[in-house]
Amino acid sequence: MLTRFVVGNGERIRFWEDLWWGDQPLGSQYPRLFRVVLDKNILISSILSSSRPFSWNFNFHHNLSDPEIEDLEGLMQSLDGLHLSPSVSDARFWPLSSSGLFSVKSFFLALSQFSGSPLVFPSKFVWKSQVPFKVKSFVWLGAHKKVNTNDMLQLRRPYKVLSPDICILCMKHRESIDHLFLHCSLTTGLWHRLFQLAKMNWVPPRIIFDMMSIKFNGFGVSKRGRVLWQAASIAIIWAMWWERNARIFEDKARNSEYL
Repeated sequence: MLTRFVVGNGERIRFWEDLWWGDQPLGSQYPRLFRVVLDKNILISSILSSSRPFSWNFNFHHNLSDPEIEDLEGLMQSLDGLHLSPSVSDARFWPLSSSGLFSVKSFFLALSQFSGSPLVFPSKFVWKSQVPFKVKSFVWLGAHKKVNTNDMLQLRRPYKVLSPDICILCMKHRESIDHLFLHCSLTTGLWHRLFQLAKMNWVPPRIIFDMMSIKFNGFGVSKRGRVLWQAASIAIIWAMWWERNARIFEDKARNSEYL
């Protein structure tokens, strides 16, 4: 999402889903509000009037709770400095170039200077692992945030799942891909056992993408060590998904010893 939008009359930019205000789409900045709007693709011009002070038309599908009201107040205050220009069309802007126009050179330079997590997914971690193909496919989807955990289901179909904010494994925190496979107390116990085999302590990374980017040599630098690390890591992810589904759909629970 490197392309940004410059707001003119607001008739071509989606209010919640396009990148036009801040470093993330407003749907990501205010997820609680995004869950309860009826039209997630609504345009800026359909929510805000062109004259000041703005009149607002969010069209939520239920009365807002106190936390949602606080989010709405923060959003409205944030947009206080926005100005719509009825006679000017919306435009795209490429922030990596001084001209605002896309060029291959500017994109290449940005990739070359990038110092954070790799932009290119570490695909060899998944596709070179010695596990069944359906497991590889699942882990690939999980790393790309395409698995139907409760937080993702809520974005697609708000209030269509039971207990949307509760992880069925720990019953304490909101279920997300990163929580389920890294930070849930049941999952963390399995990761600690794996690292105990390598006689190492383990600090969970922030996201599953980072975990797959780690060049872990605790099981040795040989091909056998790399294969063992890949298979063991993917096995934990797969086991937690099966356990999660068994508890939800079959009302069956296994303790960490059995897992």
